[in-house]
Amino acid sequence: MKPDLTKISSVIFDLGGVIIDLDMDATYKAFADLSDLTFEEVKELAAKEDFFLKYEVGEIDDPTFRAHLREHLEFTGEDGHLDAAWNAMLGKIDKDKLERIEQMAQKYKLFVMSNTNEIHIRFFNRLVNHISPNKPFHKYFTEVYLSQEVGERKPNPGAWQVILNDHQLSPETCLFIDDKLENIEAAEKLGIVGYQNVSPRDWLELFA
Repeated sequence: MKPDLTKISSVIFDLGGVIIDLDMDATYKAFADLSDLTFEEVKELAAKEDFFLKYEVGEIDDPTFRAHLREHLEFTGEDGHLDAAWNAMLGKIDKDKLERIEQMAQKYKLFVMSNTNEIHIRFFNRLVNHISPNKPFHKYFTEVYLSQEVGERKPNPGAWQVILNDHQLSPETCLFIDDKLENIEAAEKLGIVGYQNVSPRDWLELFA
């Protein structure tokens, strides 16, 4: 359902499944290809092992994250192969999305709140640089918040509270766009207006 934008003055974007296409299965398959595990075993590993979450909130660094992957996948190859498999979930960024965001900045304060990590962000920024060589990603927004930097991840309330506090925003004036229903529901409990982005390009229709 299309939200009422009448009182909205700030928009908070997720990254994966909203600004960049996301395919988790591609990473599960890539990890399976590096190991003797099946696709389903890798998927189960990702769901139960807490080092993935610890990495997203900055509790462990890149080498420690890779060490955990090596242990569970029994992989002895180069770091680059692990990073490539981890980044396999990240798809394309449509240039017209950045153009739309640039237009929106004339009317709204724009933010990003993403559950992400250093390996993904380095890859993401390279993708953005290909389609926007003269304007880095963070310049499109009032501020970009990444879980690994702020130590909070969605759906924990602190993931949004830091934005509300830093910029003295009233929740009811904020629209949050995310592909995961649990994150939308958590934001709405804070009074933020939520919009679940079922397909990567759905949100563009809100600001056509």
